[in-house]
Amino acid sequence: MFYPFAKRTIRPKRRNPRADGAACPIEPLEARQMLSAAVETVHYDSTILAALASSADIQGYTPSQIRQAYGFASASFSGNSTAADGAGQTIAIVDAYNDPNIVADLKVFDAEFGLNAPPSFKVVDQAGDSGLPATDAGWAGEISLDVEWAHAIAPGANIDLVEATSDSITDLMTAVNTARNMPGVSVVSMSWGGSEFFSWGGGESQSQTDYDPDFTTPAGHQGVTFIAAAGDSGSQAGVQWPASSPNVLSVGGTSLTSDSTGNYVTESSWNGTSSGYSEVEFEPSYQNGVQSSGARSVADVSYDADPNNGFAVYDSLADEGYVGWQEVGGTSAGAPQWAALIAIADQGRVLNGETTLDGPTQTLPMLYNLYDSSASYADTFNDVVDSTGGGGGGYGGHWRWGGGYGYNQDTATTGYDTITGLGTPKAAALIDALIGSSSSSSSGSTGSSGSTGSTGSTGSTGSSGSGTTVATLPASPLTGVFADAPIASAVEGTNGTLELILTNTNGDKFTGPVTVALYASTDNSLSTDDTLITTLSFPNLTIKAGDSKTEKLKFAFPTSLSNGNYYIIGSITAVGTGTAAAEADGVAPVALAAADSDLATSFTGGSTVTVNPGHRQSVAVTLTNVGNVAVSGTLDLNLYASATSSLDTAAAQILATLSGRIFHIRAGHSITVHLRFTAPASEAPGAYYLIAANNSADNPADANSANDLAAAVTVAAV
Repeated sequence: MFYPFAKRTIRPKRRNPRADGAACPIEPLEARQMLSAAVETVHYDSTILAALASSADIQGYTPSQIRQAYGFASASFSGNSTAADGAGQTIAIVDAYNDPNIVADLKVFDAEFGLNAPPSFKVVDQAGDSGLPATDAGWAGEISLDVEWAHAIAPGANIDLVEATSDSITDLMTAVNTARNMPGVSVVSMSWGGSEFFSWGGGESQSQTDYDPDFTTPAGHQGVTFIAAAGDSGSQAGVQWPASSPNVLSVGGTSLTSDSTGNYVTESSWNGTSSGYSEVEFEPSYQNGVQSSGARSVADVSYDADPNNGFAVYDSLADEGYVGWQEVGGTSAGAPQWAALIAIADQGRVLNGETTLDGPTQTLPMLYNLYDSSASYADTFNDVVDSTGGGGGGYGGHWRWGGGYGYNQDTATTGYDTITGLGTPKAAALIDALIGSSSSSSSGSTGSSGSTGSTGSTGSTGSSGSGTTVATLPASPLTGVFADAPIASAVEGTNGTLELILTNTNGDKFTGPVTVALYASTDNSLSTDDTLITTLSFPNLTIKAGDSKTEKLKFAFPTSLSNGNYYIIGSITAVGTGTAAAEADGVAPVALAAADSDLATSFTGGSTVTVNPGHRQSVAVTLTNVGNVAVSGTLDLNLYASATSSLDTAAAQILATLSGRIFHIRAGHSITVHLRFTAPASEAPGAYYLIAANNSADNPADANSANDLAAAVTVAAV
């Protein structure tokens, strides 16, 4: 089952937040500090709630302090006339069980910090209906953290809380599917997770990769970004899922220090963060610029998580005797706040006439593309670096193996690292980059990337008319041509590269952000029926008048297209210039084929084997990948003795078994295994048959089982 990841510390006495945490495979990601006296009662009236709300012992960061520290306070739209608060967007929060007090608790939280209620706050069950599940006090604490702090950072956004019936993977993923399909949802926050899993057997076995498609935008829905907490078990426990899904933005943990007014001072890694490299998921193309392990690394980004420098949270449902105002940390504190950041960026994109962000093809590639430019990276992220090789502490710096905590062996280094990812947000400038134009006010302390678009940002005030003025926009100062075709043929889901030559045809030097949207087209002309592949951002591109610059574009071929020939074409936008997009046509079509996984089994050598009854013998069996993609898995291979050339498992005799052998076979390649057996001493001389049956579990799954049974080999017993 799954658990939330938040962590709570009790002052003055330290305590383990969940005694059963270490024994549970999936957990909520929360860490709390109880800062007021424990209240044993679980029944409240308005008088008690008011008394708790006015407690002078509230500690932990307040919304205004965090908004200042991470730069949200400097963000605005339309020349400071529109608040950057997520208005018009909906954040879906997925948790397990029901918190019956969440509506009242949010009112207490809002009253304490002077926040208005969300425009819309809905609580539904995992099917999107009103039949809410049973109450669980531990998950209620997670719900309080998620709802209150998503709202604190994006107070203008709607909130849909989807409560799963239980913390099982089936129920939680049902809730995720409901959340992503709800009208208006543009971001989904998940502050829970657990160990990776990949079962190779049959029956009820399953892999986490089976759920990766659930972290994508549904057909016909506006773009959705999925965000998950990285986990609170330290690096020794391995990466956690769903944070390790390549379709999910994973949030690691830091220990943030600010001054009394919230100004950012310093930051180090938080040692509770689960981080490292996936044992199941392959390296996504958007990480090619930061690592080359071949495996998905976690985390992508980070946020304050240290429970000793945590967030003020109000939870009126008693949990282990504690209730009221608490200081809460854990990587689950960062997931809903990053969700709020994406919701604000989506608000700005809509005001700018753009679509909301799709996580796998836009949000994640755009964030990693910022790393390619040192200036853009410095403007948009706080690069968290540990000065002494250790991260932020918890519980006075003494780490335990219970309760979901473990010592993190990773260290935050300069640039990307697995414990803090790209770093923590400089929100105003990062929102600018995700929109593709200036969104922050001219006085923003972190909004330097907005300087190139400050004169062109007036276009955002006219976004409502952008649909009618596109045809009359002046030509782009840039033109683009592809140096060559990607490749002649490709398989869906595999990676591709293109070199785009950008030329400045204007009379002046061009300096500013540029976005390149790649599409798959059947006619090599950009139209509404083309399929978006990815959007790549170049935040600070500089090209002298008349000069050219070549950019290498990395992408993955779409998995949603039918077999056929497609041109990869580009739409090039010089952001903030008020000009039309330039089109780069494909050089030659790519023959795109669906991924086909197929292992064929055969005997190596002749068709007859001579054996001596009662003696040791061996045969060679070859597995050939006749599909078009590499396959990995574990091999279970049985060798039978049969009276006929067809296999009857009830009548045939097993001579040898190979179980659990790990394999990886590239397309068109094969492996050979040797099976040793003892010929039955009781067999009379004559002709028999050896049959090899392959019961492998593959990733991707074997699409053709007809050739899993090896051709029978005649056995001459002497």
